[in-house]
Amino acid sequence: MRYDYSAQLREDVYSIVCAVFRTVGIIELTAVAERIRLKNLAENVALEDIEHLVMQAAQLHGAPIEFDTLSYGLAPSGNGHVENGDESATVHLGLQRSGSMQ
Repeated sequence: MRYDYSAQLREDVYSIVCAVFRTVGIIELTAVAERIRLKNLAENVALEDIEHLVMQAAQLHGAPIEFDTLSYGLAPSGNGHVENGDESATVHLGLQRSGSMQ
């Protein structure tokens, strides 16, 4: 695990997690982390490291977290679009499966 993340990467994590939490209400950990990773490809940070940062940001806000977004195969393209100023993140909202939130 790396600890020397850029200020831009950390700001992307914080702003996207806040935007997704405000609009969707739940953080799909892997999907959000993958969007952040793709936005910051030049930094060459592992998905697992970004997932860790996303989880920390989500916990800071008390946001519910979903862990199994990519267990259905390839990363979902999503059907929800969350905008944050000039930035945007796509999140997958249309998973059809049973479950409950308690």
